Amino acid sequence: MEVAWLEDFLALSSTRVFAKAAEIRNISQSAFTRRIKNLEFWLGAPLFDRSVHPVRLTHAGEAFKVTAYQMINALEEARQEAKGIAKKDDEILEFHALHSLAISFFPQWLVKLERVFGTIRTRVVAEDFSGCIEAVLSGSSDFMLSFHHPAVPNLIDGKSYPFTKIATDTLIAVSSVTPNGSPRFRLSTKEPLALLGHPTDSFLGRITQMVLQRDENDFQTDVRYQNSIAEALKAACLQGLGVCWMPQLAVHHEIADGRLTKISGPAQETQLSIRIYRTAETGRPAVERFWSLCSSSG
Repeated sequence: MEVAWLEDFLALSSTRVFAKAAEIRNISQSAFTRRIKNLEFWLGAPLFDRSVHPVRLTHAGEAFKVTAYQMINALEEARQEAKGIAKKDDEILEFHALHSLAISFFPQWLVKLERVFGTIRTRVVAEDFSGCIEAVLSGSSDFMLSFHHPAVPNLIDGKSYPFTKIATDTLIAVSSVTPNGSPRFRLSTKEPLALLGHPTDSFLGRITQMVLQRDENDFQTDVRYQNSIAEALKAACLQGLGVCWMPQLAVHHEIADGRLTKISGPAQETQLSIRIYRTAETGRPAVERFWSLCSSSG
């Protein structure tokens, strides 16, 4: 059974003349007549008394008229609801971001944007650096948020995947504190440093190694714990297991409330850019609007 048959049926029940109903439905009378017969065959009962002119509804036709209206109205409501849901989904922006950025940066950044431009609907997936790159390269995400530093090769072509800088951060060394508020660990070249490390092949791991290997630092390290998730390293640091290098935004609150303390100086720190990437291909209107917003506020 086709929806068009229901509309044909209602047109004929209104005009009661095949020629007029066919004209209203903008099809030939023969095609219109065939569709009415198909509907009657599907229902298993005649809907019109053709022995009179104009035709009139049979008892089955009168009963089915109510049902036909209900079916068409229900389908139209369902269509409008589906369109509304699709429109909302089309407005949701998909992001892949490094774990530390997804947790410590993205929410506050989004709040700042919404204060000026209103509600922005987002879905965020926290990933490691390679996972974020794969997401934007494969087109499975609208945007990618990551750190950038000149010392780490950029694996994304800036022409095919344009970016804009949206913030800066600083990689710093932090330690938990003793009951009297002094650092539990200090940076020293006299003994191996209890290190809570990012994996050496990760972005933050590479940057940390670069800092550790500077001539003026010359630290010996004893890697006590490794984790690819920065928040897990922060938790280990809070437990007093060692020292870790973290983006300052990721430990801002813990430093402010005295649970962690910065133990690095300028020689043991480095600045990081926070970038947002996308594909150069034209995207959905919501994607283009958001990119314009980022480009103008970055």
